[in-house]
Amino acid sequence: MNQQKKVIALVANTSWSIYNFRLGLIRHLKNQGIEIVVIAPKDAFTAKLVAEGIEFYEIEISNYGTNPVVELGLIRNLVRLYKEINPQLIFHYTIKPNIYGTLAARYCGIPSVIITTGLGHLFEFKNRIVSTITLFLYRISCTFSKKTLFLNSNDLDVFVYKKVVKKSKAILLRGEGIDLDWFSPKKVQKHPRKTIFLFAGRLLIDKGVNEYVEAAQKIRAQYKDVEFQILGFVDQSNPNSIAYQQIIEWQHKKIISYLGETSDVRPYLAKCDCLVFPSYYREGVSRILMEASAMECPIITTDNVGCREVVDDGINGFLVIPKDVSSLVEAIGKFLNLCIEDRQLMGKLGRSKMNREFDQEIVFRQYDEIISSLLEIKQGKKQQTLQNN
Repeated sequence: MNQQKKVIALVANTSWSIYNFRLGLIRHLKNQGIEIVVIAPKDAFTAKLVAEGIEFYEIEISNYGTNPVVELGLIRNLVRLYKEINPQLIFHYTIKPNIYGTLAARYCGIPSVIITTGLGHLFEFKNRIVSTITLFLYRISCTFSKKTLFLNSNDLDVFVYKKVVKKSKAILLRGEGIDLDWFSPKKVQKHPRKTIFLFAGRLLIDKGVNEYVEAAQKIRAQYKDVEFQILGFVDQSNPNSIAYQQIIEWQHKKIISYLGETSDVRPYLAKCDCLVFPSYYREGVSRILMEASAMECPIITTDNVGCREVVDDGINGFLVIPKDVSSLVEAIGKFLNLCIEDRQLMGKLGRSKMNREFDQEIVFRQYDEIISSLLEIKQGKKQQTLQNN
């Protein structure tokens, strides 16, 4: 690979996440003359990355596997790729790339950065043995990584408190940023009397899908002209996934309308009156909440890590107690009792918050500073080595 140019590798557990969450960053870096390489498993979004002119290398990652032989094989494969590509800097996203990718980068002598995109089930009691091992491996990886980036302050504080990472190496990002030009308000003719609520995201139990459906059932018994929609894909490889049969049953009972899955959520956000996302998963910063707010769509979500950051309660949406259907029903009722003007104001205040706090340009500047400092350090060490020789 041509080392006259700056070459940076992005490593993640899906092509989908790279395309949907970091395409803006990739375009920004490419515009600065940086050559971007993506290393990830192949999926439906790999072709989209290649169409962007991004060099792509496939790697197999068993996201839920714990077989040590397979995990060691992943490290070996990453070492092989890193030696072949020889990037000047590597950004790792999600748990397995963060841990195994950092170890591989260290072995190859390539500086790397960890980005924790949410801690997920890491601190759940039922996974205590796995959690303990993962934290131990994270502690080693954070020692080898040049910087560790966090999408919310709670995750950063937890890692520092548990001495997984030194505070001097921890950096807070404002989520992964939102493209305010792409996610902008759309004028759509809405039903004059019906209120449409939308859940959008992966259909996982801990995203609050069951609570959403139960709340929908209760609300529909009290209010007329209300519709509850669900948009998202079923990840059958995930043990916490909602089963297709369950979705069919909810539809037969006319509790919800299932809209399938999409690669462009904007038309659905434009048509709904309120996004409901009662997640109790440890999000980094919820992407769908930022997207909805950017499009002036009011939101109802949980007072939970990665969700509360996007909502000023009662201003651009409502916060509810995680796993509490009664709290969710109360918030939906509050929204239903708002006049049209107050709903519109809530949406506008949401976009104002996105512009003020979560604009992707803010995140890009942080990446620029990190890249500049780390590549300067590497270049300085290289020059010092040449002088010594």
